[in-house]
Amino acid sequence: MARRVILLPAALLGLAAAASVARAGPAADVPPLVRDWGALNAACRGGRGDDPATLDACTRRDAVDRRLEAAGWCYGRPGDAGYQRVWRPCAGTSR
Repeated sequence: MARRVILLPAALLGLAAAASVARAGPAADVPPLVRDWGALNAACRGGRGDDPATLDACTRRDAVDRRLEAAGWCYGRPGDAGYQRVWRPCAGTSR
């Protein structure tokens, strides 16, 4: 029973992220993508390595990552430590 409780939120999270990825485009879509990326990153990094839901979260996070990068956003700056990294407009872009 406990396993179902964990998998259902992960499945719903995946659906929400997929919807955000599908509609990504203008800069107005960036905040929802950043939010979804954070939730998927937490599920990816916090999940068990042998759990298919973990792999799914990582795959979906990587897809959101590509959409953010395509929109001109970068995760951190060169030289940032991991704890300093946040999504921000890439330097040298007008986006």
